[in-house]
Amino acid sequence: MSHKNFFFCAFMIITVAAFERAGAQLRQPSRYEKEVKISDDVFTVIPMKSEGLAIVREYRKSSLLTSNRAGKWELEILDSALSVTWTTEIDLKPGLVLVGYEYEPGYVYLLFREGENDFNSFHLVTVPFYEKRTEVDKIKFEVEFKISHFTMSGSAAIFGGYVNNEPAVLLYDRSSDHPKVLPGLFISDVALLDVRANQNKSFNVLLAEKKGKERRTLIVRTYDHEGNLLVDDIVDIDPRFTVSTGLTSSLERDELIVVGTYSEGIGRPAMGFYSFVVDPFATQDVNYTDFTSLPHFLQYLNTRKAEKIISKSAKSKSQGKLPDYTVHVSLHRIDERADGFYVLGELYYKSSASSYYGNYPYSSAFYNPYSYGYYPYGMSPFSNRYYNNSPGVPYGNTSRQSEAHILQTTVVKFGPKGRVEKDASMKLDNIKLPYLDQVADFTVVRDSIVMVYKKEGDIVYERERGDADEIGEVKQLKVELKGNELLKKEDKDEGTIRFWYGKNFFVWGYQSVRENLREGEKTRYIFYINKVSVQ
Repeated sequence: MSHKNFFFCAFMIITVAAFERAGAQLRQPSRYEKEVKISDDVFTVIPMKSEGLAIVREYRKSSLLTSNRAGKWELEILDSALSVTWTTEIDLKPGLVLVGYEYEPGYVYLLFREGENDFNSFHLVTVPFYEKRTEVDKIKFEVEFKISHFTMSGSAAIFGGYVNNEPAVLLYDRSSDHPKVLPGLFISDVALLDVRANQNKSFNVLLAEKKGKERRTLIVRTYDHEGNLLVDDIVDIDPRFTVSTGLTSSLERDELIVVGTYSEGIGRPAMGFYSFVVDPFATQDVNYTDFTSLPHFLQYLNTRKAEKIISKSAKSKSQGKLPDYTVHVSLHRIDERADGFYVLGELYYKSSASSYYGNYPYSSAFYNPYSYGYYPYGMSPFSNRYYNNSPGVPYGNTSRQSEAHILQTTVVKFGPKGRVEKDASMKLDNIKLPYLDQVADFTVVRDSIVMVYKKEGDIVYERERGDADEIGEVKQLKVELKGNELLKKEDKDEGTIRFWYGKNFFVWGYQSVRENLREGEKTRYIFYINKVSVQ
């Protein structure tokens, strides 16, 4: 090797090492702005991976103080550089409420609800955005059906919920006038935990069943987009435990993993994660990992308290007892990577509670300040979809939160066999929400987990360092403006940051800004989206 090449290689090694020590660097390469009025409806932002973003809102007939709705919706499609590629208006029946959405390559689907009773009528808007057109289908359920989940499998709309306290999944395809009811799901003492589409246009249904006093099982079923059963797997759960929550992956890898939380009784906070890889042809061992065995899970506590909990739990386990540390945990998504599965969860506690409507594993109504009443079946109209709106409400919970305090975001990596390999956590700074919703998000860069959340006009982020005993450094940066803008005020009540695709997030919100070139320039109120890339 020549001296020149030697010194170049040495320089590159030192540079890479220095970069790794410096941690993740975030930059904001592009920004979208739209001038709005304070009385306008809030935008819903829909990620479409590398195809861009869709933003949608309803026009109002009158002021914010009235409940009159025009039935006209604005839809804009942005590319991955946040440039507008198409703007259109969708005319719908007045009074509809946007309650869900879904994305598939080339398509966005918008789900609207009509009325407030349980004999639901829905309007499904299909948007093939490259063709710059929209189609509307009205879906009517003839039974009293309380919906908890919604997704799309190919061109079929999949609805999960309950009929007379028993789980049901209905499939609507435009080739039929009536939704198809999937057989074999009307079972007593069963909770519907997840309904999730796979990347190959099949979909999964996850059920938790109690069989007498001593046996509990999880049922994993996979169907094709026509509702034909492909996989039916029954897995026994340790009789000491009660399943609280559960998610399935979406077959971006060859393996299908099931991950959730378990507790020592119905309605109690969780004590750990369970996980297994689905294999209907073999007996599957379920992995149970109590929270105190994860190196970074108790990061939100001070060191002395965390050490006391770990010591007490270790003593209990040495005596054959269950650890007594428990906490509420909501699960939000599974990121499938070449080296395994990364699961995002958040720790929270409830400051107060009130009785909810009905007797269902998922709460049936939550207050929505934007629709002047109760937002049916979900935590927030601006969360992802039905199945992502309620993941933190455990099976058997008999209350809803009037305020949720989100303590920490946690990412746990599960290997290809479904076993925990590492975890990373970031303490959240006094995040209070009027309902339970996702606060933070993450991506994986060079085998390191990068966690982010939005706090008013700042992006707070942390990159785990890889050492089991080392905590990453928390940093923050301002949401960037255009070069000639001066920030007057950031709306504290609106906006968040979400994973988009690859190493990219998007952050959105509302700001009052003015041109900083002239002192007397008029202040504008804008809706914005910034692309945030990890370097």
